Amino acid sequence: MKDEQLHTLNVENLTANQPFCAGIIWVRDGKIAVTLNPDGIPEQQGDAVLRLGGVGGGQEPGETILECAVREAKEELGNDRVRLLSSSTTYFHDMDTDEIVQVKCTDATAPYLLQRKTSKHPDKPYKPGLPTGNYVYFCLYLGETDEAKINPDDDVAGILFVPLERWPLLLSEETVTLGNMLEAGAELLEDCEIPRHTRLWLPDNESLRVVVPLWEEQRL
Repeated sequence: MKDEQLHTLNVENLTANQPFCAGIIWVRDGKIAVTLNPDGIPEQQGDAVLRLGGVGGGQEPGETILECAVREAKEELGNDRVRLLSSSTTYFHDMDTDEIVQVKCTDATAPYLLQRKTSKHPDKPYKPGLPTGNYVYFCLYLGETDEAKINPDDDVAGILFVPLERWPLLLSEETVTLGNMLEAGAELLEDCEIPRHTRLWLPDNESLRVVVPLWEEQRL
């Protein structure tokens, strides 16, 4: 890692007035919460497909990265009683080099994963009122809530609880449908019934691709 100071970091200070996205990792009964999203799907993926994502999203003007994680989790899980848990282990992922290292975090609430990549548009904000910077940060905290429900005011089509041992199915080059995952033991929350033949697409840059292997490695 070129930035030696990142071996010990304070995430809120590092990301202050910088572009970022944030959210939570919620694992309950051995299943990880994954959002089903109708947006951000490349044309080549075709129709009848949903994008898989973590619980989280982009910042609003004036937010800290911690505040962003809480707000996004409340919106996507449809519950105001989201609780963040400080992680005993924090990983830093340099997305430019794909290097992942464990770091010491001095935040009162330490995240599980902080990612960073070079911004393609360092002088152009994602939307008016947001900061610009040479890097974009992605941060996932440990979180939990009493229950989840689909929020009609949010754009998430469903929440899928994927058994950690079945996660490799989503990494397969074979087509994976919602029906496949339900047959494999996943649980689904949805606003209106999603056709079971709907294909599930996991983007190459999705943070959960990093989170789950690290999580499983710690469990061994």
